[in-house]
Amino acid sequence: MSDHVQHTWLLTRDDGDEISIDLWTDGYSVRVDGGDGEACEAGHKSVEELLEKYTAAGYRIERNYAVNDPEPRDDVLEDDDPEPHGRPEKCPECGAPVEYEPRYSDDFREGAAWLCTGCKWGQWLTA
Repeated sequence: MSDHVQHTWLLTRDDGDEISIDLWTDGYSVRVDGGDGEACEAGHKSVEELLEKYTAAGYRIERNYAVNDPEPRDDVLEDDDPEPHGRPEKCPECGAPVEYEPRYSDDFREGAAWLCTGCKWGQWLTA
């Protein structure tokens, strides 16, 4: 069912009670798990009203996130595809410089490749 959810708000209270409010991908339907268990079709306006209602009742927003997006990270990720050794000195077809493309794709394949900046010659890298 999470494929129908666009955004979720998680609320908690000091006594350990939890509530989740889900805005569905139609941008209109809202579902509440916990609390009074409301289900309504008023979209963002209802989410705001529900958040106000439950924060007034002692709940705090613990977390809110887009469900189908990657979770934000606090640490900085290093490039997981650093340029490998073995770069050709120049394009074997036209002699122009060659650059590394870690996520190159054509109609049939996707992956790391050396590409010519001139004639667009390419060489796929194999693992």
